[in-house]
Amino acid sequence: MFRFEYNFVLYALLIIPILIGFYIFLQYRKRKNLASFGELRLIKLLMSDFSPKMQHLKFTLLMLALTLLIFAIANPQTGSSLEKGKRKGVDIMLCVDVSNSMLAEDMKPNRMEAAKMGISRFIDQLKGDRIGVVVFAGNAFVQLPITSDYAAAKMFVNHINTGLINEQGTDIAAALDLAAVSMLPDDPANLDKNRLSSLTSKVILLISDGEDHFQEAIDVTQKIRELGITVHTIGIGSPRGEPIPIKTRKGIQEFKKDKEGNTVITRLNEAILRDIAAAGNGVYVHASNTNLGFEKIKEKIDTMHKADLEEVTFAKYDSQFQIPLFLALILLFIEMLLFTTHSKLKNWLLEKHQSFKMKSILLILFFLTSSYFVQAQTKEELSAIRKGNREFFKAEEARKNAMELQQDKREINQ
Repeated sequence: MFRFEYNFVLYALLIIPILIGFYIFLQYRKRKNLASFGELRLIKLLMSDFSPKMQHLKFTLLMLALTLLIFAIANPQTGSSLEKGKRKGVDIMLCVDVSNSMLAEDMKPNRMEAAKMGISRFIDQLKGDRIGVVVFAGNAFVQLPITSDYAAAKMFVNHINTGLINEQGTDIAAALDLAAVSMLPDDPANLDKNRLSSLTSKVILLISDGEDHFQEAIDVTQKIRELGITVHTIGIGSPRGEPIPIKTRKGIQEFKKDKEGNTVITRLNEAILRDIAAAGNGVYVHASNTNLGFEKIKEKIDTMHKADLEEVTFAKYDSQFQIPLFLALILLFIEMLLFTTHSKLKNWLLEKHQSFKMKSILLILFFLTSSYFVQAQTKEELSAIRKGNREFFKAEEARKNAMELQQDKREINQ
């Protein structure tokens, strides 16, 4: 299981597209300003040292680093230990119509958005129940498997739209059948009476404008009811009818037309929705702008038998913020090493080279001058020694001469 401890921090990611848009605007403005000086091709030749690709790469690295930093602050976590528990509640499977008729604006802002708002409020009222979502038009598929994670359920509901299924239509029978199968532990034909009793705490809620005139939907509902599953219905739209707005490729809003060019009018088919609810031992509610009908459905669910629902939860989560933080720091370090111009790289290398040369020259001069002074000092000392020696020898010779002269005088006197 993966989650962010501080989900609200992820809203900071909205600044990324804003910064990208601002950067694109600045690049456009710079290009426009350069064009005012002359032909861009010639200007590029004059600015041959400049590297736009390097500038784009630096900006991309900054945006990636910022994204990773936001992820790190949000503190991504992984579940490391599982815990099984039981709680009482009801399993609820929503069948949501996503055919083009749900774009009709007899509900505000339209049928589809009104249904989504009602579902979101309905989920907020749930306590202990599990919920899943099936979407349908010409066919059906499970949008959200049954879960007790209400935040995830609301997120999936928020992404429901009429573009989820290409095949148009309103195949209610397929939606009900798929919803029932997704709630059963295995093939309903193999269920024994004891396990069948647990199905009395399961509900299917059909939300549609009911534009399906086939008896097949009633037959499927009766089979579902035999399994103990209750089926409620909510009608979205107006019985009077409303055109279906569509947008052309040029973005112009028009109304959907049939093959003969007539405007298609979509009407709420309350009759079939009432019949389905009756066959499923449930209730039918007509939604309006002031009352979407989910409150009444919730009241009915609250009176139902609550079954023991087993669920798996993650009891312990380990923080993984170190990973995006480390990657962000690496990207920032790489960005710092890049240069937007070739000359900057050359200047940097030249500056380092000149600095090295200057330091080398100063070091050599230091040794040369040091040796010179040493040599000069040595020469002066040798000269003094030699001079002293000469004086010493002269004095010694004078002393000897004086002694010889004195001895000669003594001999004469005798």
